[in-house]
Amino acid sequence: MSRKWWSHPAIVYLLLLIVVILSSWIGSVLEIGSMDSNSEIALRSVLGVSGIRWMVRSASSCLGNAPIGNALMIFIAYGAVKGSGLFRAFSRVRNLSPKETIALYASLIVLTVYILLIVLGVFAGSHLLLGVTGTLKGSPLYQGLIFLLMLAVCLPSLVYGLSTETFRTVSDCVRAFSTIIAPFAEFLVTMLVASQLLQTLEYTHIDTMVGLTDGTMRVVSFLAYWMPLPFIWLWWQKSGKEV
Repeated sequence: MSRKWWSHPAIVYLLLLIVVILSSWIGSVLEIGSMDSNSEIALRSVLGVSGIRWMVRSASSCLGNAPIGNALMIFIAYGAVKGSGLFRAFSRVRNLSPKETIALYASLIVLTVYILLIVLGVFAGSHLLLGVTGTLKGSPLYQGLIFLLMLAVCLPSLVYGLSTETFRTVSDCVRAFSTIIAPFAEFLVTMLVASQLLQTLEYTHIDTMVGLTDGTMRVVSFLAYWMPLPFIWLWWQKSGKEV
């Protein structure tokens, strides 16, 4: 299934980035400032000397603000559950061979033990997975939730794959865990463009000028980074490619 070049989320973000850059330049020429009389914030142009220097310097660091690590962990988890055969086992649980049934039970036992360890880490003893104040705010559980969920998928998948001999070598495991990353490389590229767009909004003060608060920007950032994923996923499905 073909797509028009301008329909890809990365291209949409790139076009928006160009609009932001041109808007910041026009606004700086017209010396547009904040409508708030108590604020001295004015639009900053990315096309000026300092703006160009900022863009060059921040090109790589902008990507650090994108949730690339979380995206990779999600892809690894999906590759693990699919490559091990565990996903397929759940879809045909009534038609499993004795060997597959034992493997499924073993993977569920591992998952249960893992969940119990998480619960103990939250409620028992030193509350290992809670923050220093004993709450979720700033806690390892909150900040590392995607990592913990990845393990919740990968560990049972590893047990199932080894038990059914779908995974015979270490290379089989690594290949399964990483196979989904390649098809979604374009999603990571989209995140790169999105990160530049969001940082440019902040640098030019356009976010402040249009009244976007820090909380609103966090929501906008989340949507900008993750909203393209289902669209890219759907395109791969419709194009008949394996994901």
